[in-house]
Amino acid sequence: MLKRIETPNCNIDNSVEFILRGAKKRRSMAMANARMLNAEQGIQQKLVAVK
Repeated sequence: MLKRIETPNCNIDNSVEFILRGAKKRRSMAMANARMLNAEQGIQQKLVAVK
């Protein structure tokens, strides 16, 4: 049986991709928590972060 060699679709190693995915998840959770705390205190967001 011949083994098919798959070419990677990106140049990021799987372990690095896993770490980056976790960091992105933690960042989105932190932003959600900050929005929730601001809403509880009645603070309206006026600044917008640009990536």
